Amino acid sequence: MGKCKEITDTTDFKNPNSILKALLNLFKLNPRGLAARLPSKLLLGAKCGSFNSSEIAAKIIRRQAEAGIPVGPLPSGEISPDEIMERIRVEEMVEAISTKLVLQVAIQPGTALQATGTSPTGPVQVAGTTIGIGKGKAMVCN
Repeated sequence: MGKCKEITDTTDFKNPNSILKALLNLFKLNPRGLAARLPSKLLLGAKCGSFNSSEIAAKIIRRQAEAGIPVGPLPSGEISPDEIMERIRVEEMVEAISTKLVLQVAIQPGTALQATGTSPTGPVQVAGTTIGIGKGKAMVCN
C-alpha cells in the first residue's frame, strides 16, 4: 500500500503524461529483483553450450602465441603470471555474465505455441499462435 500512496502523492492527475508515467511505473519490472528470483539453471531456448573459463583462457593464450607474445612456463618451470592473470580475468568476466546479465526478450506476433497441463477433468493441450508482442526477461546460464 505504501507504493500506491507514494505514486498518488507524486502524480499530477491533471497532466496525462504524469498519469501515464505513474501507470507505467506500476508495471515496471526490476531486473535485479527478477534475477534474484530466477533459478540459476533456467534455460530459455536451445542449449548452445556453456561458458568454460578455462577453455576461453586457453584460446586467448593460444592466440597470444600466434601474435608472437611469449607464452608457456617460465625457465623455473612455474606458470607465467600473465597466463594466471588471463585466466582470472576470464573467470571474472564469465561469472559476471552468468550472474548479473539480464536480457530483455521479445516474441513476435504470430509465433506458434504449444502448451500442456492438467485440470481436474484431465490433461489439457493447447496449440495456437501469439496475437501480440510478448516481452520478458532472461538470464544467461552457465
